[in-house]
Amino acid sequence: MTQALVKAHQVKAVRKLYELDHAFIGEEEVIKLTKPFGFVGHTYLAKANPQDFKGLMLWDKNGNPIDEMRGQDASLVAKQIANHLGVEYREMHGRGSQLAECCSRVLEHLGNN
Repeated sequence: MTQALVKAHQVKAVRKLYELDHAFIGEEEVIKLTKPFGFVGHTYLAKANPQDFKGLMLWDKNGNPIDEMRGQDASLVAKQIANHLGVEYREMHGRGSQLAECCSRVLEHLGNN
């Protein structure tokens, strides 16, 4: 694969990640988003807790609620990519702000902002 094609896949992955604001991403998607960068992102087994304030709700591919799922928060996937590339970013307080910060810095690093 040419360097230009690798970069195009990386940019596409970050732009898709950018759209997943406040999302919990399933393990398969985490792999798809991090693989263009030469690593597999860290995931964990999350348990749904929709009864809590701002609790986590998990859904299967058919839109049915489920109790647990392997995956990762979108903002943490963005941080993993930035860290893997050695890209510096500001620590933000909110998940959406952190996602935007990391994705913006990675796109700048890739020359696509």
